[in-house]
Amino acid sequence: MSPSTSAKVVIQVVSGTDTETIERAVELGNTARKTLGLLPRAAYFDAAQRGWLLAALDEGKMIGYTVFRLPRNEVTLVHLCVAKDYRHRGVAQHLVNEVSRRHQARLGVRAKCRDDYADIQRVWRGLGFEHLGRARGRGEDQAAMTVWWLDHGHANLFTPLEEPTELAVAIDVNILMDLRTRKDHPQADRSQVLLAPDVADRIEKVVPHGLERDLDRHPAALRGRLVDAAARYRRPHGSPKRAEELYEILRATVRSAEPDRELTPQDIGDLWQLAETAAARIRVFLTWDERLRTKVAPLLAQLNQVPELTGLRVIDPDHLVIQLDELAHAVAYRPQVIAGSSFSTELANAQSEAALMAFLDRAAGETRQELKARLQALARSPRSHSIVRAGNDKPVGCYASVLDGHVLRAPLLRVQDNADADTMARYLLWMLRVTARDENVSVVRIEDPYLSPAIERAASHEGYQRIDGVWHSWVIQAAGTGAQISAAVSSAHALVDLEPAALLPPHLAPESAAQYERTWWPAKITDSDLAHFAVAIQPRWSAELLGEPPILTERSTRLALGREHVYYRGNHPSVLKAPGRVLWYLTQDSNTGPARFIGTSLLDAIEFGAPEELHAQFAHYGVFTLSDVRGAAGERGSAQALRVSYTELFRRPVLWSEYLDILKSLEGPKRIQGPVRVPPATFAAIYAAGNTTKR
Repeated sequence: MSPSTSAKVVIQVVSGTDTETIERAVELGNTARKTLGLLPRAAYFDAAQRGWLLAALDEGKMIGYTVFRLPRNEVTLVHLCVAKDYRHRGVAQHLVNEVSRRHQARLGVRAKCRDDYADIQRVWRGLGFEHLGRARGRGEDQAAMTVWWLDHGHANLFTPLEEPTELAVAIDVNILMDLRTRKDHPQADRSQVLLAPDVADRIEKVVPHGLERDLDRHPAALRGRLVDAAARYRRPHGSPKRAEELYEILRATVRSAEPDRELTPQDIGDLWQLAETAAARIRVFLTWDERLRTKVAPLLAQLNQVPELTGLRVIDPDHLVIQLDELAHAVAYRPQVIAGSSFSTELANAQSEAALMAFLDRAAGETRQELKARLQALARSPRSHSIVRAGNDKPVGCYASVLDGHVLRAPLLRVQDNADADTMARYLLWMLRVTARDENVSVVRIEDPYLSPAIERAASHEGYQRIDGVWHSWVIQAAGTGAQISAAVSSAHALVDLEPAALLPPHLAPESAAQYERTWWPAKITDSDLAHFAVAIQPRWSAELLGEPPILTERSTRLALGREHVYYRGNHPSVLKAPGRVLWYLTQDSNTGPARFIGTSLLDAIEFGAPEELHAQFAHYGVFTLSDVRGAAGERGSAQALRVSYTELFRRPVLWSEYLDILKSLEGPKRIQGPVRVPPATFAAIYAAGNTTKR
């Protein structure tokens, strides 16, 4: 049948097994390679497997097709092709309409096209698209291009490692008892100073693993309570071998100083706690034990060849309060390992100028005098800028964050051009948002005039918005209805003289809700249709994938600094649905403690396939070996890859016992083995418990 305006056009999704139709799309695409560009044959088959290939048929004849992708929360057209004899008959419109209809919950459809094609503006405008912006092609000619956008009518958005603000302090068993197991005892009053707002906001109480070695002298019932109490705090640890070496050094030093005194079980437990604290690189140990403070602590200063011990301060809580600023300042200048990776960050000082000059952007016209002036201005802002170093001590990044009311300004943000530049850039931009959250400010403003391409790319990907040439991020610390979140964003906009945000409707589609939450992190929209799930994960997988519990070996750069991760499970029927929100439930383990909720992620997608296929695609984003994925697949021979992003570890874990208390007033699953659905109100309660600073 010859083409005519009366011909009935049928649009269908091409199945991944429909080889004949896929091949016809390949043939048609090859006839338009001059304008569409080359799309490899394998790409058509991949698109069909994913449901990303639509065909336009006229009585079974291929007359057009579109290949698209689904990045983030939008649709991107890769090819929109119509056979020459069927053009100007509405076929392209049918294809665009069907793509739009099938993915209406996404924000819109994006297309990019060269400007030198005849009549191109009329074509795209005729299909309902609007001009969104200008771009340059990545071909050799870097042709001028236009980005086109078909909006779906949803509410619109504007189209250091973090310098530690807390001092980590290790607490001994007696202080732990004061705070957790005998709070009503008169003696416990002495430790309540650690809970005073001015102190609690500036310290992080941690319990190193030396605690377990000090428990044998306590009754069994109390031991259990102390283990549960300790699990409410971060449990940093260093190399067990190094801890043992430090213990032997301490033991020998104490015995040499007091040759006539036999070490008691309490002495041995105390020395183990000091050794584990020093091995974990914690610089302050809090105790009321007079012997430790007056007899043992002075001996540490004599161990000049053991920096972990000479740098350890053993003091009581009262002296901590007096010396807190001094201690925090001293610790801030020590290199800090970034998320368990081979990278570290250190606060810049007067001797850092030479290292920072390596970030001079001569290509963009920056002069040495300009950068020096910028660094000198930052030097007048205490504790404002830092250097990121690789494992070989080479500077690979630098950044500054300065509080200005309710705005966190970043006058310096740079990364060196290397293989990890994009990953490092995204991580630093993310940590600026984390810093803003911790400082209770709602706007991040990037003010460095010499941003590298890696920073620019990362800012766009991380949800920053460019307004009048300056990148901004909104950090909305609220969980509430769409209307409440909109009001909070509008308040943030007002801080930088911008118009109010669009009003979000109730029952926002999951795709849209997830996108808003990415952009306004850590906002949580409670009246959206985004589902919540609890997923159990074993400590051996969680440690390397999520960084909790901490591990002794270095995590890979992609896992430690990356923003996306993949977790595999068997392809068993479950309630999981993407997009959604995952609560990570760390299972009980004799080495890492009781079961607990440790954090949350956005569930972006669930991929199904054979172990070999999934591992080939996602090996760099997960910790499973191919053998592990095969093990998860079992006899079914297929597995699931859960693609997650925006992972947010809780400030403290939520123990199972705390969760059971939550269930006294709210609904929720009574056990967590396979993935289970969690009611929104119960998720909100767990999230609040995990992010409170109160114990």
